[in-house]
Amino acid sequence: MKRPHGYDLAGTAGLLGVAILLVIAGCATPNATSRPSSPVPATRSLPAATFATATPTATPSPSPEITVPPPTPRPLAGSLPLVNSCDPSSVSGAVAVPGPADSSSSSFTLHVPILMYHRIVPLAEAGNSISGLVVPPETFDAQLAALGGAGWHTITMATLATDLQDHVTPPAKTFVITIDDGWYDGFTYAFPILQRHGFVATFYVIAGRIDEPNFLSSIQLGDLVAADDDIGDHTMDHANLTALGAADLKYQIDAAAARIAQVTGYWPESLAYPSGYEDTKVIAALSACQELRMAVLERALEIVTPARAPKPGATQGPPTTTFLQAYETWAYRFLVPRIRVTPGTTPATLLAWLG
Repeated sequence: MKRPHGYDLAGTAGLLGVAILLVIAGCATPNATSRPSSPVPATRSLPAATFATATPTATPSPSPEITVPPPTPRPLAGSLPLVNSCDPSSVSGAVAVPGPADSSSSSFTLHVPILMYHRIVPLAEAGNSISGLVVPPETFDAQLAALGGAGWHTITMATLATDLQDHVTPPAKTFVITIDDGWYDGFTYAFPILQRHGFVATFYVIAGRIDEPNFLSSIQLGDLVAADDDIGDHTMDHANLTALGAADLKYQIDAAAARIAQVTGYWPESLAYPSGYEDTKVIAALSACQELRMAVLERALEIVTPARAPKPGATQGPPTTTFLQAYETWAYRFLVPRIRVTPGTTPATLLAWLG
């Protein structure tokens, strides 16, 4: 809002004096106005700075120099103290996860498809990543465009966990996008595409690799959280959890969750099993971390139908894959299936899978 300003020509000065004063008034510098930055979303947002700008005039004159304070530096994740605990009070200031209700015997079921991606990056930048896990940005864009055009919309895994816990059914055509491993391209390539389509995602990050080359930085994770994306636990070192003892399991699950809380200010609400490895021992260790309400697998429930025998002289086609309708229940919240999306997944196929 502009501050009012003006000039007083009080007194009984003569005509010449009035003219001189008018010239002086015309050359004077008006007061600067302050323009606040865009409103900050109330949910999962970071503080926004307020900047001052000078009001333009027909006869500008030098205005006082405006100094914008530099952004508050963030410590590198690796320099933070190790917190090997899922106790919400162990990370001061981090937002805790709502305590789960006793829904173990509930029959409430959700049918929300969860898509699994790993890398959204041009093939030339993928290095030695497994080719089936590398989805070019233009393919990702086309997939999301098809889903958005068909009326699909996204929620995060955190929202899905809350809906399941509170027995809330999301609107029809709701789905979840998950992106594993915390590569840098999740921010540089996937994030702008998500925003263009009005979608959000859950990024499962390897906590021990935050701020390392080729992986997401603390600042980038903060920007994702500010845009209402969700950061999930993908363990500290991407370890095979089924091969670990109790102490190492706690470190991989709990210390990773605490590190994410230290970096983002929010405790993660779900975990993705590295390479999909899980067993009853792993699930028991996971359920002991009260901040984690769900865990996702690296597989989907699917039926593969062999192609019919071709007619004489014809070439046999490929088998047909049909994904069973996704489901989430509280009793099996740590065994939630996902649908793997590959570079060969066409938008039409993706729409058919989601139903």
